[in-house]
Amino acid sequence: MTTPSTLATIRTALATDRARLRDVVERVPVASRGTRPSPERWSVAEVLEHLALVEGRVAALFGLLLADAPRLGDDVSGVATDLDRTGMRDRARRIEAPEAIQPTGTVSAEAAMATLEETRQRLLALLDRIEAERVDLSKVSRPHPALGPLDGYQWIQAVGGHEERHTMQIAEIASVLGSVSAS
Repeated sequence: MTTPSTLATIRTALATDRARLRDVVERVPVASRGTRPSPERWSVAEVLEHLALVEGRVAALFGLLLADAPRLGDDVSGVATDLDRTGMRDRARRIEAPEAIQPTGTVSAEAAMATLEETRQRLLALLDRIEAERVDLSKVSRPHPALGPLDGYQWIQAVGGHEERHTMQIAEIASVLGSVSAS
C-alpha cells in the first residue's frame, strides 16, 4: 500500500544506501579518489559523478511520472511494487552506461558527492509530493535501459539499487588501490 509507512520504508532504504556509500567512499584516501584502479575502470570520483548524473535524471523523470500518475481516492490505496535488486548486485555482469550518463572525469569526488546530495534532496522532495498529492506511481511506468519497464515505485527503488551496485564498485576500487599502495 502506498501509505506513509511504505514511503517511509523506501526513504529508510535510500538513507541506508546513502550511508553505506558515504562509508565506503571514506575508505578511499581523498588523494586517491581520482585514481582509476585500471585504465578501463572508473575512479571513485567518476563513479560518484555517474551516480549524480543518474539520480538527477531520475528526479527529472519523476516530474513526468507525477504528472501522469492518477490520484488515489480517500478509500483507495495503491500497491507499491517491489524491485528485486539481485541482478543489480551482480558485479560480474558488466553494464555499459549510456553516453548521457558517462562520467566526464572532470569532476572531483567532493564536487560529485555534493551534487549527489543535492539530487537526493530533490528526490526526497518529490517523495514528499507523492505523499501530499496521494499519487499512485504503480499506474505509471517508463523503460529502464537495463531493467526494462519499471513503475514509479520501482524507479525509486532502482535509485537505491543502482547506488548499492556502485557502492560495491567503490569498495572494489578501495581494495585495489589499497593493495597497490601496500606494495
